[in-house]
Amino acid sequence: MTKLIAAWALAALLTALLAYKIMTPKEAAPANEVEFSLAAVQISIENKFESVDHLSADEFTSMNKEDVLIFDTRPQSEYAVSHIENARQLDPNISAAKFAKLYGPQTAGKTLVFYCSVGHRSSDVAARAANELPAAGPIYNLRGGLFNWHNEGRPLVNEDGAADLVHPYNKKWGQLVTRQDKLSYD
Repeated sequence: MTKLIAAWALAALLTALLAYKIMTPKEAAPANEVEFSLAAVQISIENKFESVDHLSADEFTSMNKEDVLIFDTRPQSEYAVSHIENARQLDPNISAAKFAKLYGPQTAGKTLVFYCSVGHRSSDVAARAANELPAAGPIYNLRGGLFNWHNEGRPLVNEDGAADLVHPYNKKWGQLVTRQDKLSYD
């Protein structure tokens, strides 16, 4: 009888262990994290917007400014914190037809450069503009956007003159700004 009780106890113990193993959540396998960096984001943008030409900040600064129109495709609240000198603020959701109506005559023979925080919104606008403005000169997206420009220590302005702060869009994207003490959500 003792052997029978021991067998039942062992069976109960094994059943409990098996139930515990089955019911206990498994630890998730480590996810293959994709690097979250400005360079990785730029590669993704260039792959998504293959029809858009991208230029570096150095290439942009070497251009004759009289031949260039630059457009900041961030909302007014971000633009107000800081922007590249002479940039015109442009609603990122502007239709190609409305852009052509507002700026078409001014774009003839001009190089158009678009930028936003990292380049996604501006690449989208650049692609739409290229389809609508055949008389415009070359159309580019500024590689790395305002974040790269700021990270490289290039000059920014706002309505008061020289500016050193940048609007980070949100906390996640703000991680791509290297000088975290220069972020402003105002």
